[in-house]
Order: sequence, then structure tokens, then C-alpha cells
Amino acid sequence: MARHLGLGDIQDLVAAPGGRLNQNLVATTPRGRYFLKGSRYPDIETIRKEHQVIAYVGTHNIPIVPPLAARSGETVTRAGNRWWVAYPWMEGAPLDTGGVGPTAARTIGRTLGALHRVLAQVPVSVSASLPRRPLLNATEARMRDLEAVISRNPNLSAFDRHVLASIAYRRTLISRDGSSHEAFAMLPTQALHGDFHLGNLLIHRSTLTADVSINAILDWELTCCGPRIWEVARSADLILDLAADLKNDAPCLREYLSGYLQYAPLTSQEAFQLAPFYRASRVQSLWVIEEHYRQGQAPTDDIAIDDLGALDWWYRNGEAVGQLVGELVRSTKVIEGLAT
Repeated sequence: MARHLGLGDIQDLVAAPGGRLNQNLVATTPRGRYFLKGSRYPDIETIRKEHQVIAYVGTHNIPIVPPLAARSGETVTRAGNRWWVAYPWMEGAPLDTGGVGPTAARTIGRTLGALHRVLAQVPVSVSASLPRRPLLNATEARMRDLEAVISRNPNLSAFDRHVLASIAYRRTLISRDGSSHEAFAMLPTQALHGDFHLGNLLIHRSTLTADVSINAILDWELTCCGPRIWEVARSADLILDLAADLKNDAPCLREYLSGYLQYAPLTSQEAFQLAPFYRASRVQSLWVIEEHYRQGQAPTDDIAIDDLGALDWWYRNGEAVGQLVGELVRSTKVIEGLAT
């Protein structure tokens, strides 16, 4: 790969921190340091679509790290049994959830709003080929398949029992909320990052203030088309400690949403559907459970264990989140005339 891209001789090669599903490495050569991503996807076109979106947003003042290209212009290299992509190394570090106060939350919200504003203009030739997310269908069949797999095991593990309880609870929620899904079909859709959270943001934190600046938005492999309210809610869920924040009158969530809405205003219908749509997407998201039974044990098992409690929290508190979104949609002034 280094020869193909002209990176120079590898002097040091170590596993990169973080990441669950791809093979990520950090390489050092006489020319510098590089992040090497060994994709989990066998189809090169999936990776090329990701790179098309990165290239587009990079021309619109969005902070990205472009993949390195060979002389042919190709950004994907076959090595071993994976497709690999190389990126120049960038300094910065992700925050943890506890490090996000109201000021940082506003900056992150503004960044997502500016990003969505640009992604809404991605050419149809690119966006039409992106996968649709989230998928709110075929859930019952997938749950039955999981139950069938578990039933073949005579000695249920703690994970198996957790999954069976999770499936039973999800069926209850699907039955309760089934009638609301017709309204979801009317929601506008656009290109999305697909995985906008702290682990995919390279952040510089000021030593003098509580503010942050975002050096780069990383990891576009889940870029997709879908209702942007899903990514707004999902990112808030992953970036903020919503349970603690809501108990304190939601200062971080208010700033995050206000920052977002300044750049990418929501309609009243989108605001009304934000919490119900995100709850439905969580109910019908089974991929971390399916990953466990595909592999026998998966790097995402901890997410599957935590998912049930988080899902329950959204069903108990989603209405409060939705009311706050509606309030801010009515009161936030949009910043006009932006380049992004």
C-alpha cells in the first residue's frame, strides 16, 4: 500500500486506538504519519461513494481529511483481504461525553447544522446511490430469526437472556407506536454523515475558555440518505449526557440544538416528529445484536447490552426532548448568507 501511494518506507506501524469493525493502523514513514483504514466492506463501490461525499463537502468549507490518491486518482488500495484507504495524520483528540459543556455543545451543534446545510446540496448523482437509513421495516422477521438462533442453544448465556428480554420489550413498543409510522414517510430526506459523534470529531480545546474548535469530521463510511432529524437526535444522544442534562433544565441540549438551528432550521413538522422518529429507529435497530450472532462474540456487545436501558430512557423522556425542540424551533433566529 505504501508503495502504491508513494508514502515511503514504513518505519513504524501500530494499531490505531478506537474503532470496532475496521482494521485501523498508524504508519510512520520518512514523509510523515498516516492513518490507514482497512475497510470491513468487500465492495469497493461502497468506499468510493463515501469518498465522493467527502470530496464534495470538502469544497464547501467543511473540515474533513481527504483520502490520499495514487497517481491514477484511485483512493482505494487492495492489500491482503481488505480494501485500504490512507489519510494524512491530523492532530486532535475526541472529547468524552463528560467533557462537553454548553459552550462546546453549541459549537458541535453549529458544525452539524453547517454540515447538513451542505449535504442537502449533494448532487443527485451521488445521493441517489447512498443507502437509506434508518430502515423501519422487516423488524419482526429479523427478531424471529434471532429467537430461532437462540433457541438452538440448550444453555442460554446472560447475553442470550438479555436479547430475548430486549426483543420482547421492542415488540411491546412497536405495537404501541405502529400507527405513528405513516407520518414518518412524509419526512424530507437528504444526505447525512451517518455517524456524527465525539469519536469521529477531531477537536482542539482552548486552554483559556470552555470552547472547542473542530479540526476535522472523520469516518464517513456510514454516509447515507435519511431524515436529518434522525442524525440530530442520534448525535445528541451519543454526544451529550442527556439524562443528567435534562435533570438540570437541559443547558447542553439547548445550546446544541440552538447552534444547529441557526445553520439548518427545522420545520415544525420535523420538530414534532424528531423524538418519535428517533425512538422508532432505536426500537428497530438490531444490528449490534445481529453482529454478535454472526461472530459468536462481537466488539459491539457492550453497545447491545446498554441499548435496552437507553431505549427505555427515550420512551420515558422523549416527550420532554420533543417539547424543547419545538420551543427552540420557534425561537431560534437563522444565520443567513452563510458560505456553508
